[in-house]
Amino acid sequence: MDLRAVILALVASVFIVLQEAPMTKAQQQPAFELPVELVGFPVIIVAVRLSNFVKKLAYSLNPKTYVGRSRRAVDSADMIDMAEAEKRLVTELGENVCIYSRVCLHHAEKASKSLGRSRYSLDWDDIFSHYKSSNEKNKEFYLLSVFLGDIVASPKFCRQLAKRGRQCKD
Repeated sequence: MDLRAVILALVASVFIVLQEAPMTKAQQQPAFELPVELVGFPVIIVAVRLSNFVKKLAYSLNPKTYVGRSRRAVDSADMIDMAEAEKRLVTELGENVCIYSRVCLHHAEKASKSLGRSRYSLDWDDIFSHYKSSNEKNKEFYLLSVFLGDIVASPKFCRQLAKRGRQCKD
């Protein structure tokens, strides 16, 4: 026991002496100097990339990310403000904007029937064959009719646009 106390006292005194002793110039200088930028910037870049990866991973693992189309869809066609929709169409596509009501209704009915069940997919071959045969100046309005019918999925919306005078002359 006595030997342990002596060794402990000796280690403690050496520690205190080393702490109290002034350092010389040779002890203050490191063996080589490394610029802060050389270490700091890569650490920052790695940290940012890692945090972005974690954010994207959390987003992709979140079940609310994959909400079905039926949950995102407008529940009622009455919720669509027809005056605002027509005004927006005229603003974006010009005063002569029109829709093919038959095309819009066809795709709206298909999309509205499939909202609760499996995902409705467009028949692109059929769409492009009709697109090529449509009048040259109204090709963009043919595609507009297809996409309005598919996206809004409301036959009532298509009928109301046609009643408001936005139906293309065939």
